[in-house]
Amino acid sequence: MRAKERFEKTRKGVLRLNEVKNLIMYECDDWRPHEEKVSKAISDPTAQRAIYLVDEVSEKLEALRSEESELEAFIGDSLALIQAVNDGFGEIYATLLEARYIDRLTWSRIHDDFGIAKSTGYYLIGIACDWIDSVGVSRLLKGETEL
Repeated sequence: MRAKERFEKTRKGVLRLNEVKNLIMYECDDWRPHEEKVSKAISDPTAQRAIYLVDEVSEKLEALRSEESELEAFIGDSLALIQAVNDGFGEIYATLLEARYIDRLTWSRIHDDFGIAKSTGYYLIGIACDWIDSVGVSRLLKGETEL
């Protein structure tokens, strides 16, 4: 996978990771329809919640935790690449990569925060991605930044 593709996937992964963490935090209970109450049944909300968690949510939470681990590992590798760019190529390139793909900033926000126009930002990110591709992701993750 080329660097540009990796960072685009990272940008989407950051958004998905936030969604997954929220689903885990709220035990997949972001929205459920109201349950019909049976008039003859004795309501026990604690038991209902426990049954729901065991029967319906436990497998979903397990899958979400697995997805969370995969996303964190992938995003962590992308952050390590950004650090390698900072160490071996230049701080401005690393700052742009982090702002655009990790922090998910818009180009207008990047312009406001860093004074870099969209066209210049695209150009600089392209240069950084070319450098990453030329050195190699595996070498950069090992800390080797020389061509």
